[in-house]
Amino acid sequence: MKNILIKSALALTLGLSLAACKDALNIEPQQSIDLATAFNTSQKVGAAVIGCYALLDDPNLYGTDLILVPELMAGDGYLIWRGSFQNYAQIANHIQLPQISDALGIWQQAYANINQTNLVLANLAVVSDSAQRQQFRGEMHFIRGAMYFELVRLYAQQYQAGGGNTQPGVPINLIPNNTIAQADTKLARATVEQVYAQVVSDLQAAITELPALNVTRASAYSAEGMLARVYLQQGNFPAARAAANDVISNSGASLAGTLAAVFANRNSAESLFEIQQNDQNNAGQANAGLATFFAGYSPTGDQGILYGRSDVQVNNSFAALYGPPNGPDARGTDTLTILQTKKLIYKSDGNTRAGQLRTAKWRTYGQDIPIIRLAEMYLIRAECDVRAGNPASALKDVNLIRQRSNATPLPSVALADVLQERQLELAFEGFRLYDFKRTNRNIREFQPAIPGTGGAPDTPALPAINANDAKEILPIPYQEINNNPTLVQNPSY
Repeated sequence: MKNILIKSALALTLGLSLAACKDALNIEPQQSIDLATAFNTSQKVGAAVIGCYALLDDPNLYGTDLILVPELMAGDGYLIWRGSFQNYAQIANHIQLPQISDALGIWQQAYANINQTNLVLANLAVVSDSAQRQQFRGEMHFIRGAMYFELVRLYAQQYQAGGGNTQPGVPINLIPNNTIAQADTKLARATVEQVYAQVVSDLQAAITELPALNVTRASAYSAEGMLARVYLQQGNFPAARAAANDVISNSGASLAGTLAAVFANRNSAESLFEIQQNDQNNAGQANAGLATFFAGYSPTGDQGILYGRSDVQVNNSFAALYGPPNGPDARGTDTLTILQTKKLIYKSDGNTRAGQLRTAKWRTYGQDIPIIRLAEMYLIRAECDVRAGNPASALKDVNLIRQRSNATPLPSVALADVLQERQLELAFEGFRLYDFKRTNRNIREFQPAIPGTGGAPDTPALPAINANDAKEILPIPYQEINNNPTLVQNPSY
């Protein structure tokens, strides 16, 4: 169990752009930080490290968008967007525009965090304690690698195993921006191959630099778990299996008694990397935050208190994949409300779009956000084993996950079974789009027109959409295109 300590102590705002005072009096802004002294002690460097962790909980990063946006992009037959925010509606309907706010927000916050990791790495010499210095270095490599991985998956075409992967990725910057001139440097998009090489390099470095155990921040096994995910996305199955197997065998993590416990409790034994929130310090309770969008219920059974906006509905056909209502799989539904159910999919009560299905994974505003957990490692190992012709080993891992949730054990497994188990176990956690991309599956199958009845208009036919369709990639933010002519926009924008 490795969780991120989120504090409101010090969040350095040294992102892609730096503020300057230009008035006649030349008064230094009271909320700015003098770069000459910002990193001149071990304590200040340590505070900057905490700032990098804190940025991960930003609504544009893991606090909301790095999980919600890919879920909506792959939502057909899975999730239904019911909310009023047009940016998310565009994404869910595959009609997002180049000006969409999420593309800019994710880009800016990810690069702001990358720049802060670069600043810390450039100033580690002031940290006198060698063990602390090494840990800080590992933490920065881990966070930077994670940010580049999220960026290249969202803004670039899928990595092709065995290919040259010369398709445009995202800009790589490993030099800290200390001045406005440095921040204004025009960087072109590196290739997808180059970005993945940087991600792997950062995570491999983090594995060697981080402690094996750390109950409050990233550890070597946090980095190795993320690296297993990266290798799987690349189609490097031997390396993915080796990394996942090492985490399973040596991290000391263990599956929680129930899947619900991973999300209802803090810092479960299953969690390899977790963002810690609380009721006062979280990604949002009104216009941002995972529970804000996914939840929809009244915790007191009346209209006095409502949790969530009821914006994300679980599709009935997806819920049926867990088996019929009242079936044994605790990850499914019994069509009861959240105050009555013992399942992970519940029915909205009368105050929040009654009757619609929702996930209980994102239930309260201040809950922790598991980013990497042990169940994913078992499923990575299972997929790699079945691809390598070892279905017996894969079956053990899949059934271990299923039996934890009282799902009926499978008698045998093929690749399709393992891929579906990933969808069932990791649902609503941001995996679906990327799994469909790497396996080149359709997010939406062709849907023929439905004749209208009773005077209702016909429902038009909908074309199939492959996960690697151009609209399943976010646009390079138009502000960045305007400011940097070396950036090439993605197709269809």
